[in-house]
Amino acid sequence: MITIALDENGDFEGLNRESDEATFLAGLLYDDNGDEMDTENERERIIAYYQHVCAKAGGHFPESLHISHAGNNGGYVAKTKEEVGASLGEFLRNGTYQKEALTRFPRRGKYILFMQLKSNQGKRTLQGKDLCKLVKDDFASNLYMHMAEDVVSRLIFHNPHRPAIRKVHFDLPTRMVVLDNDMHEKIEEYYQLGYKDYKFDDEEPRDSSKKKYLQIANDNNYRAAISREILAEGRTDIEVDRMGVNSIYYGPANDKKTKRMAFLYMADSICSLLNWHRTGNSPVDWLNCFAEQAHDLNGSSQNLFFAYDDVDVLFDQAWRAYEHGDYFTALQLSFKVKESKSKFAAFYQKHWFPLLENALCRHAEKDALVSSLTRFQQYSYSENLQQDCLVYIFEKLRDTVETRLAEGQLDKAAAFEFYDAGFSACNHTGHSEIAGKCFEKCKELAAAVDIEMYLRTLNKYAVWRNDVLDFEAAKEVAEIVVIYADELRQMRGRLFGNEAAGFVAYGRALSQCGQAYAFLKDTQAEESFIEALGHFDKSSADYFITLSYLLHYYIEQGDKEKYDKYAAIYFGGEKDALKQFDFLMRMGQGDKPRFTLKFAFFVFLKGLCKLHRDRIKGSLRTDLLDIEKTFRRYHAEEQINGHPWEIIYKYLAILAQQQGKEDIAKAYMEKSAAIIEDGGRIIAAIVANGKREFAQLIGDKEASFQAERELVKDFCKPGREFSDEEIVRRLCYMYD
Repeated sequence: MITIALDENGDFEGLNRESDEATFLAGLLYDDNGDEMDTENERERIIAYYQHVCAKAGGHFPESLHISHAGNNGGYVAKTKEEVGASLGEFLRNGTYQKEALTRFPRRGKYILFMQLKSNQGKRTLQGKDLCKLVKDDFASNLYMHMAEDVVSRLIFHNPHRPAIRKVHFDLPTRMVVLDNDMHEKIEEYYQLGYKDYKFDDEEPRDSSKKKYLQIANDNNYRAAISREILAEGRTDIEVDRMGVNSIYYGPANDKKTKRMAFLYMADSICSLLNWHRTGNSPVDWLNCFAEQAHDLNGSSQNLFFAYDDVDVLFDQAWRAYEHGDYFTALQLSFKVKESKSKFAAFYQKHWFPLLENALCRHAEKDALVSSLTRFQQYSYSENLQQDCLVYIFEKLRDTVETRLAEGQLDKAAAFEFYDAGFSACNHTGHSEIAGKCFEKCKELAAAVDIEMYLRTLNKYAVWRNDVLDFEAAKEVAEIVVIYADELRQMRGRLFGNEAAGFVAYGRALSQCGQAYAFLKDTQAEESFIEALGHFDKSSADYFITLSYLLHYYIEQGDKEKYDKYAAIYFGGEKDALKQFDFLMRMGQGDKPRFTLKFAFFVFLKGLCKLHRDRIKGSLRTDLLDIEKTFRRYHAEEQINGHPWEIIYKYLAILAQQQGKEDIAKAYMEKSAAIIEDGGRIIAAIVANGKREFAQLIGDKEASFQAERELVKDFCKPGREFSDEEIVRRLCYMYD
């Protein structure tokens, strides 16, 4: 059985906003390891501990644990607190006081300490003037109840260290808010939520003419919150041994009362002691300090210290996704914390998300893992995906997939989907060596999937050959895929009696073949692209992807007329540059975007810079020279990530330099180099080529030379086929 006791510290109602007091709930979880008699013995042990401590301080238990109403026992309380500080660690670890046993029964259970500390901003989802007053954190005492519910939910239903709690005993404190009668607005908040004036044994408080007493937390609140969570989680099998909700008793010795509240006394001491030794100047500092103190007290690596903060919302969502077998979403959220602006993100990245990832990899259920791998592959083909997230998930799951596959515990088709998505991930970031290994795995597993899926992987293999600048090999692969796809197309036509029907797999093969031709500056590219378009629905992602390839080809050829013709189709019939920009920014977002926004912006910007520089003026010029602000205006800032932003920033830098905005140009070039962390060699070459072009623009011959040396170094291998000049020339088309 698990016993939970908690207490509080700080200002939950915002009545003292100038205070730098830490606001938190903290306490203990006692696990008797299935021996419920041990819990009863532990209550006696706690009482004996406090009796010894209070006696040494010259006082009496439990009176010396808290300042009396009369305020005449402060000296005893201070001495008792000091003695608790000196001895509590020994008690929590060993169950002894001054190395002496406190009862005749040895302890079998274990203490886990917990805390939830409010960050400065709290949870933004529970703030705002338009939010319902029943849930607003800054209304009445909602914050306290939300934090209390969070703590109980985390400890019982979503506990990272105790995932299958079956029986629980609650020792929870009541809570009273006392307000001056002249605080009319605050008092009205409580009345609006149905709180009533509290009476002590049906008597009005003696100072009711000056003070308003409102009981915030009681057995009804806690019972409703816990029942709601039990139903929400489908945990109707959990057994609640007892729900003790009491105002902590600090009066004269009373064995019945003190034993019932033994764990509450301990929770009170833990709260007090942690805050007493608090160091640091911010909630982040405090949480680190509290977690270190807790470890020093009980020596456990399983203490549960969290923040009441947006980053905890991410962790809670990720952990629940893991519990429900949605490993893909769990890892997506784990990646998202890397981009979180929360000041607690580093704490969670150190303590909690690695625990989630480790639990997922070790305990992933077979069917849930297969489902998650399928979703991972689907994500790799989606519009507006985050390339870094794709790589992150691949890296987190790779060892698990390899181990399960080797043990025969994973379906081969699911493993193929994983490596196919990994192939995409590594192609996106230019990690050609890892991408090559993924393709070899796909070849080994190809028999487990249908031929259309494998042809799609072969298309990506042609991309991979391009990334190592082996355009001839890419062309050879692409042409073979076209042959196979055409045979499939004809077979489908005969089978379905419509040999003229379009076939998406054939269209994709033609599109990829067109890319291979375009890199080689082969005029067959145009024919392949246009034929491919005929096999796609004109509203499909494949259609617009291929159309963008065709536009890049016309830019490369310098063919303004054909570019403008097809750009009008791509940008929804718009011919004016500013309207095209607005169109792509709007239509590149949402649940079903017309195209991947950043790739649409790439071809748009490149077309302007290389074919229509005269159209860069007015508000369009202003938008391009402050691109981050512009993307924020369109709520598209999340699309500033990964490839091809290293090229986009190059064009923006060149544009800024030509407009006389040297500081902006320099900043854009720095962003070009930094936007992709740990990119592969093709990404490094693209960035270096951008530096070379920019250096040539500003007339810096030395910088241009150094950039060219940097550009070719990764391709300067023994027995290489290309000269330095050829490597530079091959950074063309989609790499420029």
